[in-house]
Amino acid sequence: MNSGSRLLLSRRGFLAAASGAAMSLPIRPARGSAIDERTLRAAPSQARLTGPGGPSTPTWAYSDTIPGPVLRLRQGRPVRITVENGLAEDTTVHWHGIRLPNAMDGVPGMTQPPIAPGSNFTYEFTPPDAGTFWYHPHADSLVQLGRGLAGALIVEEAELVEFDRDLIWLLQDW
Repeated sequence: MNSGSRLLLSRRGFLAAASGAAMSLPIRPARGSAIDERTLRAAPSQARLTGPGGPSTPTWAYSDTIPGPVLRLRQGRPVRITVENGLAEDTTVHWHGIRLPNAMDGVPGMTQPPIAPGSNFTYEFTPPDAGTFWYHPHADSLVQLGRGLAGALIVEEAELVEFDRDLIWLLQDW
């Protein structure tokens, strides 16, 4: 349908609109060019295991959340995760199911020294496979897992895949 009217847009107006649209796009580093940096802090915490009105229970948590924060990484993109130990005992982090350099596997006394209380360790690896994984300690595993130290680790495809919904379930037995 032609109404006979013309839409006039000045060059200046076009550039302003285009730059506004471009600024709304997410900023993503060039593929493989940047290291994804994260920090996890293992420390004593409190949780209401029976719901918001329930009693507060002493726990251990990564970055003060139980389960620990969901770590979303990208397949083929290097990551550097510094783990700070705020516990009164040694700890490590094992990246369950991730193919990575042996020195980054998180087994104390075998692949790395344990992370002493008050110190930290930096894990560096590039996830080769997309998938759903989890992270947890390998130092005094039963006690540390039992107190809450675990989290979901999602490695997204190098080229994003469309999906309807993303639900993550991490179950812990108290």
